[in-house]
Amino acid sequence: MSDLWQRFDARFGLPPLPDAGAPLFVLAAGWRSGSTLIQRLLCSTGEALVWGEPYGRAGLIPALTRSAMVLREDWPAEASLAPQTLPNDLSSRWIANLYPEAGALRDSFRAQLDTWLAAPARGRGFRRFGLKEVRLHAMDAHFLRWIYPDARFYFVVRNPWDAWKSAKGGVWFARWPNEGVRDAVGFARHWKRLMESFVQWPDDSGLLVRYEDVISPGFNTRQLSEHGRLADLDPSVLDKRIRGINKPPSSLNAQEIEVIRQICEPLAGMLGYVGPGGMRSSSAA
Repeated sequence: MSDLWQRFDARFGLPPLPDAGAPLFVLAAGWRSGSTLIQRLLCSTGEALVWGEPYGRAGLIPALTRSAMVLREDWPAEASLAPQTLPNDLSSRWIANLYPEAGALRDSFRAQLDTWLAAPARGRGFRRFGLKEVRLHAMDAHFLRWIYPDARFYFVVRNPWDAWKSAKGGVWFARWPNEGVRDAVGFARHWKRLMESFVQWPDDSGLLVRYEDVISPGFNTRQLSEHGRLADLDPSVLDKRIRGINKPPSSLNAQEIEVIRQICEPLAGMLGYVGPGGMRSSSAA
């Protein structure tokens, strides 16, 4: 469905929306995956304000994505779209289905995101904006690229066993208030669902980043900065560890280790992860 909205544009003759200064979207496969570290690195140049899970429980971007997914070749019907010049006798006509033009709908998505994310960043002196999230699917990224054609994406992943060790005992919501993630099964399913979508990203507007590579000695941040069209990042950010939660990683029992293996394989292995604390070398980042 990644070309869904391009077909909508073509159907109604809509040109691509204008560039927006290459917004930066950091999407991670769940919590405790290193996305905040990437966020901090991207902010280190002073060019962009990358918001951190802004109003995450509200699920604003997934809601916009779902609302836009109804746009098909057969809907909305062109007969429902109001002409530029309306007849004078509207009250005498069947107007049960009378829509503004298609471009107005698309512009409204951009206006909401600009008001929510771009304008507050500019108001604080930043010429660029972005966000990091741990719940967004690649379909949400496709929606964002429709609205912001020049957007740049970082898809962040961490060993799922190690991520769960760090997240275990916390209160997490994939969708508030009914989709809580409280055990290894829910965490692994969330990780798998997102990663299966990320690895299918079709072009170089998205960069897959393994957390383990970023924290390894000698990591070169240039690939991250070049991908985001940023000045050189400040590597000293990597020297300052900020945990965000005041608890050490938990230990995993044998059942948790096995259930994560059953759910996350073979994808975890393809990404170089071979169990708790285990990984093979990779050029993912």
